[in-house]
Amino acid sequence: MLAALILFSPSAHAGNGISFSIGGHRIHIDSVRCRSLSCVSVDGAFRRDDARVTKPTAASAATEAISAVPPASNPPPVVVDKPTPVALPPIAAPPAPAPPPRVVIAPPPAVVVPPPPPPPTPPPLARPAEPARPVPQVVRVSREPEDEPVEGPIGDWQTEASNLVRIRVCGRALCGYAVDRETRDLGEAVLINMKPKQDAQWSGNIYSHDSGNTYYGTIELTDPDRMRVAACALGRFYCTTADWTRVSRTPQQQRVITQRQSQPEPRS
Repeated sequence: MLAALILFSPSAHAGNGISFSIGGHRIHIDSVRCRSLSCVSVDGAFRRDDARVTKPTAASAATEAISAVPPASNPPPVVVDKPTPVALPPIAAPPAPAPPPRVVIAPPPAVVVPPPPPPPTPPPLARPAEPARPVPQVVRVSREPEDEPVEGPIGDWQTEASNLVRIRVCGRALCGYAVDRETRDLGEAVLINMKPKQDAQWSGNIYSHDSGNTYYGTIELTDPDRMRVAACALGRFYCTTADWTRVSRTPQQQRVITQRQSQPEPRS
């Protein structure tokens, strides 16, 4: 360091020592060959104190000068404008391919086939003469039942209220129907399923037009032209009776009565 100071400062030799000035301060070295700091003396701000040299304060002044420099102001922010997006023109779709030309093929002309000739008509065959059929004989069957009792209640009867009731065979029993006096048509059933019970007595059901109910009942011939009708209720405990008068007979009954009347009385 001493060598550097000697080289860059004007020096003056005074015997074996060397004197030179730096920055207005005079420095003296007692001996050129001395390698110790004790041989150096400084006039001015520097002083030697117990073989130690206080460093100059030039550095602090330089530091204050540097700190006095105002800090550089921050540069203004650079505003970068975003580029405006450029609207691209729409991409036109490629045109649809033209349909292939339609080829219309004319149908071939219809071939008219003449109908086949009709087959020859065979000659008519001679049919043998049919034998004469015998004419069937018509047998008339009487509708009157053969097992109909001659003295039975079949026929038309007049009630005590002057109503007409026609008694007919229905299966294996007897049934009685109301008769219209003007049209002679049959109406609702009055005597229902009357089956033989005893001689000249039948039992079944009787319908009452006044009450609309059906009761247990019996009919009994008290005379060839008179019949007693009984209708019972309350478990057949309470019964009412009425006498009907015969108005007409069947043709078979009429024939039997006529034959009885025409028979001669036996001679005594």
